[in-house]
Amino acid sequence: MDELPETLAARGFLVGEGIEAGLSAHRLRAGALAKPFRGIRAVEGPETLVERAAAYAPLIRPWQCVAGVSALAVLGLPVPWRLAREEVVELVSLKGRGKPEREGVRVRRLTADGLEPWWVDGLPVAPAPLAWALMGGRCTVHELVVLGDAIVTAADNYPGRRIPGPLASIDELREQVERWVGRSGAAALRAALPRIREGVESPRESDMRLLIVDAGMPEPEVQVEVFDPQTGLLLGRADLAHREHRVVEEYEGDGHRAKGQWDRDIQKYRDFERIGLLVVRATNRDFVPSPDRWLGDLAATLERRSP
Repeated sequence: MDELPETLAARGFLVGEGIEAGLSAHRLRAGALAKPFRGIRAVEGPETLVERAAAYAPLIRPWQCVAGVSALAVLGLPVPWRLAREEVVELVSLKGRGKPEREGVRVRRLTADGLEPWWVDGLPVAPAPLAWALMGGRCTVHELVVLGDAIVTAADNYPGRRIPGPLASIDELREQVERWVGRSGAAALRAALPRIREGVESPRESDMRLLIVDAGMPEPEVQVEVFDPQTGLLLGRADLAHREHRVVEEYEGDGHRAKGQWDRDIQKYRDFERIGLLVVRATNRDFVPSPDRWLGDLAATLERRSP
């Protein structure tokens, strides 16, 4: 038998599984099959973080689960851009149990009574609060806030979402921080926790809010519903809003390019301006390589419209 069974074609599989399925030793050694890890074969070599984790899945033991950047990708949380090109599978494993020694795998030991992983598309992955805490030693406070926003939001349109949110509450993140005392990243997690907000709909919205505050401006509200003061009708939601200044900030991501969304956005901005709101728009170009000019313009706008 030389045909690859459908059950094996969809994922990485152990060499032993291939033999049990009837594959010849020649087929398993042949170059047609990818060899992402020692002892693993796959139809194609994995390219994304999620694909690499899925390819390694047959080797994950009951006391281990996907963690680190790999867990963020599997959960659909925003991976910091400087870490997105990593090509290793990250795991967390209980201390005192076997540790895999394979190229392309990074393991962190964890002292705990036991791991209770979430299962996402057949992969055991660290629960969102633990996945967040495990990044404490690798991420900046800003990045941890962005991750926290993504975890606690219920927005079903959050980019990259793979399972419905919220993935945890702010109280659950607080409990995780309390359990993390003395571990790597504990101070950064404590600093990030009070800055996490519910209702955010994209990583860039979090970035905007944090940049605004860090530049010395008042913190804007998140996802503010705007009503017509005369009719009471809902005109739309603002990404961010300085209500007292009657200024709203809107981030124009790629999703806004679709014609239907573009038309709705234009009408929403007209309605906002009709009732006296000033709309300050931004694109990725306003933040890369530096947000200083956009922040300076916004600061001047808020100063002019200060109550």
